[in-house]
Amino acid sequence: ANRGTYFGYDAANDRLTAPITAKLERANQVEAGLKFDRLGGRFTATLSVYDIRVKNILRTDPNPAGAAKFAQVQSGEQVSRGVEVDVVANPFTGFNVVAGFAYNNAKLTNDVPATEGRRPGTAGSPYLGNLWLSYRLPNGPLKGLGLGAGGNYASDNMVVNDANNGQFTLPNYVVLNASAFFDQPHYRLSVKMDNLTNKHYWIGYGSMNPQKLRSIIGQVAYKF
Repeated sequence: ANRGTYFGYDAANDRLTAPITAKLERANQVEAGLKFDRLGGRFTATLSVYDIRVKNILRTDPNPAGAAKFAQVQSGEQVSRGVEVDVVANPFTGFNVVAGFAYNNAKLTNDVPATEGRRPGTAGSPYLGNLWLSYRLPNGPLKGLGLGAGGNYASDNMVVNDANNGQFTLPNYVVLNASAFFDQPHYRLSVKMDNLTNKHYWIGYGSMNPQKLRSIIGQVAYKF
């Protein structure tokens, strides 16, 4: 298990709602983890849990009058507790699996009534997941030819969440990707398609940012 205490400083004092000097940001983190290695290295997994408490965070003023002026306030404490799991597996020659899952429960405590007990808009999606499967021919005349497919998942993301301004949530999404490649000792040919279904989706941390639609990237590499 790891435990640490951190200090930080942000010079953006001119955006505080009152002309005062910002306090040092303070954070305490407790983390524990496990690592599994089985089948002669063909299956590895890591599991970690954490508890992070941050005080004196500079954030947007939840009061509409202050927010309109891009003012910042410093109050309360942000508590984040979560778990992360990562898995890498090679069940048989040429086939690989990479997967991950993360859960984060964040909330503001000892704060002003408008945000007390609420998830901060900068916390991101509470649930995240990813999966990538790939297979490469290990033998034969097409040795080195491979295919890959997978995707990423994010749950609903509440980017605005306070009593004064209400709530605004970005919807959950699943983005699928795929690739094909031909890997040889002296060269590699590859093509990758991101966002196979041309999904319209957004990410944000107190904001809303549109992401790329379907795209195709080809690559030719020569190995010296």
